[in-house]
Amino acid sequence: MGKSDQRVVATVFCATDFSETADLAIRHASSLARRHEARLVLGHIVEPLPADPYPMPVALSENERNIQQLAFERLADRAASIEESGIQIDTRLDRGPCGPLIVERAVKEEADLIVVGTRGLTGFKHLVFGSTAEYVVRRAACPVLTVHPNDREPTDSFREVILPTDLSPGADVAAEALLALYSDVAPPRVLLAFADSSPPYLEAIQHEQLAQWNQPDVRRQELEQRLEPMAQRLRAQGFEVETRVLDGGAVEAITELAQERGSDLIMLSTHGRSALMNALLGRTAQRIVQHACCPVLTVRPPHRG
Repeated sequence: MGKSDQRVVATVFCATDFSETADLAIRHASSLARRHEARLVLGHIVEPLPADPYPMPVALSENERNIQQLAFERLADRAASIEESGIQIDTRLDRGPCGPLIVERAVKEEADLIVVGTRGLTGFKHLVFGSTAEYVVRRAACPVLTVHPNDREPTDSFREVILPTDLSPGADVAAEALLALYSDVAPPRVLLAFADSSPPYLEAIQHEQLAQWNQPDVRRQELEQRLEPMAQRLRAQGFEVETRVLDGGAVEAITELAQERGSDLIMLSTHGRSALMNALLGRTAQRIVQHACCPVLTVRPPHRG
């Protein structure tokens, strides 16, 4: 993440469709750019209009030219207000399929972080993770921050970050990215969490019952011990760390914990050996990104082989 001879976060790329959620994502991207003294690139993708049965003899129809002009003006308007705050900002207008072009533009700009909203101008009442945001999280080489419609406004610094782990080597990628992200700014409090989903036949002897019977909770103790090496690594770099073993499935346990604590961010790897984190951004991880009550920063492990 980032470049060894420069700031860890030197360029932030934020894709917008000019919706309210995208504007919230822009404010989060601006806050991160300001915090890291980074360049902010604000981009919009104009998707081609449906094919006309009577093709125009020119490259773009009048409607498409009007749409591009309107998009250019909207980008310029948002960039002007950001530039007034002292942030270095550039705008980019591309035409084509949204997902691939966001990933491509991020590579061209050498972005260290992509910021994107999870709901666009669809009017749906439920969160729309959608093909665009899902594509970006799956394919982007750099970390991706997804912002939801009801997320809080950004602050000068995150107070608490939830770092889920399945204790696999792939899960370390998120911890390493966290260390890098806060190498040059004040670190937040970290809640290192493992969701322990017990098989149905063990429900009668969950952690609470063992405590009531004054029986040692061997499994919980073992899991807490396995969380300690990562916790100690973070503490050695100045992070205040609390470990937590949660009961239940990962989606419910992690999202409920974030809601209960009022956490500012969930940060997780998209790779691991369990259903929580796997190379294809499994269903569980996708649902955490989709339904969390706060922004979620996902980190892809480097490609091997």
